[in-house]
Amino acid sequence: MNLRALQCFVILAEELNFSRAAERLHIAQPALSQQIRSLEERLGTQLVDRARRPLSLTEAGHYLCTEARQILGSLEQVSLTAQEIGVGRRGWLSIGFTRSAMYSILPPALKAFHNAFPQVELKLFELLTEEQTDALRDMRIHIGIGRQPLAIDGCTSYPLLRERVMVALEPGHPLAAHKTVRIAELADTPLILYPKHQNAQFKRSVQTLYRDAGVTPVVAHQAYEIQTAIALVAAGLGVTFIGESVAKHGRTDVVFRHLSGPGSSYRSTLAATFRTDDASPHLRAFLACLPAPLADATL
Repeated sequence: MNLRALQCFVILAEELNFSRAAERLHIAQPALSQQIRSLEERLGTQLVDRARRPLSLTEAGHYLCTEARQILGSLEQVSLTAQEIGVGRRGWLSIGFTRSAMYSILPPALKAFHNAFPQVELKLFELLTEEQTDALRDMRIHIGIGRQPLAIDGCTSYPLLRERVMVALEPGHPLAAHKTVRIAELADTPLILYPKHQNAQFKRSVQTLYRDAGVTPVVAHQAYEIQTAIALVAAGLGVTFIGESVAKHGRTDVVFRHLSGPGSSYRSTLAATFRTDDASPHLRAFLACLPAPLADATL
């Protein structure tokens, strides 16, 4: 099925007359008749009842007409938007982000950018930091906001936020009454890790905290994203670790405690990553809406 056939059918459905429809389409009537017959043959069903005067659509024809109008309308809007982007009247910006970025730097940046560029279409994709690598390489996103991203060839990354890591416990946990928690005190408590990805850097960092404290964690569950991990904590299935900014937007069925002892100095980093050669003016404008890069530009 091609777009020209749909256009011909919609015009015929509006006119219910081959001659008038052909005139509107600026084609000969036999050519229009052939378009409609070919469409019917391709679909294997009759769309127009030619025995009636005036012509009428079959039930299948009414359905196709409704759907075809939506398809053609969407195509027209896409074409118009692409044209406006091409001449600079509009634009678009695609952002990949890890969930924890929504608890800190991303909302104010989105607000500032939208206020300054209301005509720019924002496309937001929640992606694990590790998934943002392919999205940047494939040009599906202009920028990724992730936690401790790995270096990517042809891309620039710089840190925007460094924060302490906190442990999330169910309120009934014996350590919930403490102001701070040592990793060693969690030796007998199951651990919930996230994100569930073979290259996940945050998960590896948590495992390193345990190793540095001389503790072998008992991993009870691995979750794909942060809120699932916290929900498992609330259900009493173990503990997990989150950035301090997430804890500020915490739940009432979970408590968050800072670390003490080995691991208390550890900081988790949120960073922006983008293709170094991306000359998009909207990308540069969005970068200006983010917090200034930290003085220590290393991840």
